[in-house]
Amino acid sequence: MKAGIFWRKLRNVEQQMRLTSDKVYDDAYEEAYHHYSALKTAGYDACLLQWKKDPRETFDDIKKENIDIIFNASSTKEIAFLETFGIPYVGSGIDLVPLNKAQRKEIVIYNKLPTPKFVIADDANRIPEINLNYPLFAKPIAGRGSAGIGEDNIIYRKEELPRVVKKITENIGQRALIEEFIEGREITVGIIGYKKSIVLPIVEIGYNSVKTNTFEHKMYDKEIIYCPADFSKEEERRIKNTALKIYKVLNAKDYSRIDMIIGKNGIPYFLELNTFAGLTMDSKKDEYGDMKVHHGYMGYSAKAAGMTSSEFISTILESGIERYGLKNKDKRKLIS
Repeated sequence: MKAGIFWRKLRNVEQQMRLTSDKVYDDAYEEAYHHYSALKTAGYDACLLQWKKDPRETFDDIKKENIDIIFNASSTKEIAFLETFGIPYVGSGIDLVPLNKAQRKEIVIYNKLPTPKFVIADDANRIPEINLNYPLFAKPIAGRGSAGIGEDNIIYRKEELPRVVKKITENIGQRALIEEFIEGREITVGIIGYKKSIVLPIVEIGYNSVKTNTFEHKMYDKEIIYCPADFSKEEERRIKNTALKIYKVLNAKDYSRIDMIIGKNGIPYFLELNTFAGLTMDSKKDEYGDMKVHHGYMGYSAKAAGMTSSEFISTILESGIERYGLKNKDKRKLIS
């Protein structure tokens, strides 16, 4: 069984570069190398595969390396490629990945699970009527890696809203998702597996001199991390059950992370689901003190669960292997 680990330059910071190109770092290779090393330690044959602009070159690389399954496809484009060519891969499918945050929230609402009320704005000059309770929070509808998130995304007065919407629609080039800002405890719940899903320990994210988890606060590991988070057994059960229901109704596969806010009323409100959640289990800087690799929230959860990186990453890989029924297949027949 041979796994190919996809990596693509700037995969997680492309959107933020439109705003602060001087304040981003690209850890795509380092993250992929983390997964590669973990799988090698676990005894898997593995190799790194850089995504090429010409998909035909990528396909040739996969055939040349006799790859059975791809790990860590990093965007919609890669998943569309893998499904087009029928190549097995780890992670959620084309039925979920292209969905924006609003569509995911609509599915969650349909299944009677809690999420903040919201509206969508296409243009700062055409914001729909807001029948929501202030403060509000605005973010890119298809953002990732906290791109475009700053403290100014919290909106306390109506007159502040156009400026924030303009930042999202014009500078990032996306529609703005505007939702009620729920004051409470920010948490994230990692889940791995498909047929037999494992809910990992809850991560609580504390803010260090900011009011929300901004891009720089998150990507430079400035958060105050509590894992496992301090909840009563009943609170923990309610949070994990809600997260697992969301994971299943959205049809997430192999691994994902559910971001939530625990309101002052104790209700766990769904914010978003991360199908490409960070899995790294360490935070590293270079000799000059510049960040090299960001510590993944699911990495904190895995450590709290007593897992090594090889156990963590291989468990995710094995979920994909089982889902495709690959264990007893001849790998030479998988890609022709």
